[in-house]
Amino acid sequence: MRKMITRIPLILIVIAMLAVPGAILPATAQGGASPEPAHLVLSVDDGTEANINRMNWDVNAWAPLFPGASVRASDYLDLAGRTTLSILCTDLMVINQLGSEAPRCNPYPTTPAFTYADDPTWTMRDKAGAVVTLPNGTVPPEVRNPGAYTVTELGGAELDTLNAQVSTILGLGIAPEAQAFALSSLYRSQNVLFEAVGVMTAIADLGCSERRPAVEPPPADARPLLQSPVVYLRVGELYEMLGQNDDAMRNYRCASDLAQATSDPADLALAYARQANLSNDPAQAIQLYQQAINNYAQLGAKNNADALLNLCGARSCSIP
Repeated sequence: MRKMITRIPLILIVIAMLAVPGAILPATAQGGASPEPAHLVLSVDDGTEANINRMNWDVNAWAPLFPGASVRASDYLDLAGRTTLSILCTDLMVINQLGSEAPRCNPYPTTPAFTYADDPTWTMRDKAGAVVTLPNGTVPPEVRNPGAYTVTELGGAELDTLNAQVSTILGLGIAPEAQAFALSSLYRSQNVLFEAVGVMTAIADLGCSERRPAVEPPPADARPLLQSPVVYLRVGELYEMLGQNDDAMRNYRCASDLAQATSDPADLALAYARQANLSNDPAQAIQLYQQAINNYAQLGAKNNADALLNLCGARSCSIP
């Protein structure tokens, strides 16, 4: 059961989706996610020779694989030397993967915890305002105006399912920052945004905040989670879902800076697209869309490049 505090159409959609335990919310409520199950890369260990090729890219196109990345059954992971991935599968099993192949996770479990989050056309601009909360939940200080949201409290079987998933993640024995990222990703999948933001911003070493705006690029011989462009993309999306667009843009810029520094065209393209979708300056938005298109074209990601071309307009942007 849910206790309705106020009602608007989006909340009714949320309720309908959450009526099934473990149900996945619509893409607009998830923050760039589609219904396709995805697994989370928690760490890249014993080297940095980890790259990814996605199904809709050119077969010879590769991008660096960073912690936080969403990987799917259709993605191909190329790991050289002793490089090992720790992957939290969408059924909440942790696997260690070496070699070159698709993720070894169960691709379609009954209750997926995470979904693919890299749709470049997604935006919550002018759509934010609805959240799901937990009984006795807290609001982190990073949420600037908690009274501005339409709130639905989670309860009944849906709450039991979420609590069971949270307990599983807490019992995995993974690093604290990886645990926080996994919990945030889980909460976000159910639009439990206050908790999703709170567990991430509680990480002492998280960068790109008002108090700690800079994020140093990772060293050449390591890929720490908190220096991954993906982390700041996900944090930016959470802020965008809350309508805090300035905070979202700050994190998207951190993501693009890190992706640029690490020669990561996939996350760089997504970071530019996120910034373009939020920009209030039409000329700046066109420039950002074109930069995103250029990086997607570099990967042969035609579908993504074409989608952004439609947003930008053929008179303003072009496919290289």
